[in-house]
Amino acid sequence: MCIRDRASAPIHPTAAPERGNLTVGAAKAGALLDRQLNLARTRAHSTALQALGSSRFHAIADKVAVLASEVPLTKTAGTTDLRPLASAAEGRLTDAVAGLPLVTAGNPYNASALVHGLSPDTVPHPQDAPWHQVRLLLRLHRYAREAQRGEPNGNAVVDLRLLSAGQALNRHRDASEAAAAAAQAARTPRIAPATAYALGVLHADQRHEVEAARFAFQQCWQKETVSTS
Repeated sequence: MCIRDRASAPIHPTAAPERGNLTVGAAKAGALLDRQLNLARTRAHSTALQALGSSRFHAIADKVAVLASEVPLTKTAGTTDLRPLASAAEGRLTDAVAGLPLVTAGNPYNASALVHGLSPDTVPHPQDAPWHQVRLLLRLHRYAREAQRGEPNGNAVVDLRLLSAGQALNRHRDASEAAAAAAQAARTPRIAPATAYALGVLHADQRHEVEAARFAFQQCWQKETVSTS
């Protein structure tokens, strides 16, 4: 009887409680993130409503309405050459991309960047800002090309590559913001160790996604460079 009971006992009796703690920690981490994000959204909504109801906003709206009704339309407006403006937008984008560590981003796993990306610093990660700027300039470049569609240098194939590069940078933006939110939530006072652990895993996962997005952008950009050279 005693032997049979001993044989039927679990080999690792503490494994189940540990998994249970991790499951509870993940659920609490999700609830904490949901509360913090809802609070941030509510505050942003209130701030936007206050701005829309301010006298400064109404004054700007009135000025814009007056300007729109007094725009001196010329006969040459429809034939204005947009290529210099589009070239300027492309030049700004090219200069910004030149400042990115594309050689490092050419590796699908960038351990060096992850070491810095997983630091406990409370400020936004400094490596992300140049990539966010490139994302904005890439959108301006795409809009400029769309505005001059039908011009001799318009090329739908290149547009598709730019679209893929933009999607990679959108992934980069979302992942970096998700990592920042997880890091901020992990700094909440008096949270359970299992909750902090789950947030740390989420933060690391999103920083991996940041590096994957940079790699995807590097691949798209290099293909575009080859195709246009």
